[in-house]
Amino acid sequence: MAQEESGELVVHFYPGAVMQLIAPVTDPAKRALRDSYFKKNGDTARNYGYQQDGVLVVEETLLGDFKPNVFVVSHWSSLKAQKAFQSLAQFTDVKSLRRQAWEALRLYDHELDAPLTLTFKKDKTYTLAFAWTNPEKPSEYFNYISSLPPLLDKVGGRFVYQINNSVLSAHDSNALAPQQITLVEWDTSDGVEKLQALSEFASLSEQLRNGTVRFELHKVVLR
Repeated sequence: MAQEESGELVVHFYPGAVMQLIAPVTDPAKRALRDSYFKKNGDTARNYGYQQDGVLVVEETLLGDFKPNVFVVSHWSSLKAQKAFQSLAQFTDVKSLRRQAWEALRLYDHELDAPLTLTFKKDKTYTLAFAWTNPEKPSEYFNYISSLPPLLDKVGGRFVYQINNSVLSAHDSNALAPQQITLVEWDTSDGVEKLQALSEFASLSEQLRNGTVRFELHKVVLR
């Protein structure tokens, strides 16, 4: 359930819901295809428990080759409801239309076992970090993450939520999901740059490099 108030978006997720982050790469010339997709599938998805909660606009991709336009924050009422939608005969057409309408499309699913409330504010900036850990040195990345909070405090940043072992759907059926997705809130738009400028961050960045085989970082704001 999402509540929009002046300058902020508050999203409440209930236990058993499937939180979904949708990351599209769009071509303006294919707007008609996307409109057709939503017209054909939007009502059916909602009838099966899907709800769009809000949109985070990507201001800049700081690291990584994947450059989505937005991240759509949404959810399914339950994994059972999502699976029921995916079992429909028309779901084959749904996936086919996705490939036609979007240059790239990634959907990250995360089933919740406890209540969760996320608040996004228009006077804040956020980052979404996607980490594929190095199987030979996974502790390097998690040591990096655990060392960040005191440095974030110095530059006006804070952890909001972390998703571990999400389920990924993408055009490429062989694409691997990240081991962790981290959402950080920043008081200023240059919070990441302030963090990277700290002398203590140099050794941590080496842990990040050693502990991951792939890493993406996107700066986003509430639409």
